[in-house]
Amino acid sequence: MLSSRNRLWVVVAPVAFALATTGCATKKYVRQQVTPVQQQLGAFEKKTNDEITYVNNQHKRDISALDERMSTNEGRIAQVAAAVQTAQGAASRAMQSSAINSTRIDQTSTAMNNLREGVANALNFQLVEQADVTFGFNRSTLTPAAKATLDQLAQRMQSMPRAVVELAGFTDPVGSESYNLALSRKRAWAVQRYLVSRNIPLRNIQIVGMGKDQMAPLAGVAERSTGNLTRAERHEFDRRVSIRVYAAGDLMGGGTASRLDQ
Repeated sequence: MLSSRNRLWVVVAPVAFALATTGCATKKYVRQQVTPVQQQLGAFEKKTNDEITYVNNQHKRDISALDERMSTNEGRIAQVAAAVQTAQGAASRAMQSSAINSTRIDQTSTAMNNLREGVANALNFQLVEQADVTFGFNRSTLTPAAKATLDQLAQRMQSMPRAVVELAGFTDPVGSESYNLALSRKRAWAVQRYLVSRNIPLRNIQIVGMGKDQMAPLAGVAERSTGNLTRAERHEFDRRVSIRVYAAGDLMGGGTASRLDQ
């Protein structure tokens, strides 16, 4: 007969075995249930991480593209600003150039008007001085009085370099016509040589011998009645060179020549 301990073991052992067997079955079951979940979780986690990585990468690409566009826009804005500044500078220079051109046009117009008036004035020669120098009988040499008159005339002409001098030689009626014509020329040449020696340009002096032609008026006796002159006095005035000075205004200055006797 089994003892009490043995009987207890017989009863307990199957129960313990059953429990042990059941515990092993439970762990396996749990593992079977948990493993797919863990795998799904791992797959989900991997997918989530991949999506996060993709989103981060996409975000980085978007940020990079945005930075690039911003940089490009900033560059374009800088170019536009530079172009605007250049255009403003060009406009300012154009306005200044326009003002300068307008001033130059006005100055040119004024200069042309002055030149037009100057040309007209320069071509308008007028008698500004007249005088007579007399000679001795049958002589063509200058007297001291004649030289004094010519010195005074030459000094006045220094201020009018464009003046033209006309010298007309005359004689008294004594002698032949051919002799008197030659003598009148000698007298005119004597006056011409003296004026040239006083720095009057030769090109500005014109001479003519008139002989005993008395058509030219006497400057020295213009206001005197020739009827009151004796024959000898009349012949003294006949032996002369008549001097006429013609002058015009300055070509650029536009001024009018004034009379030398004023």
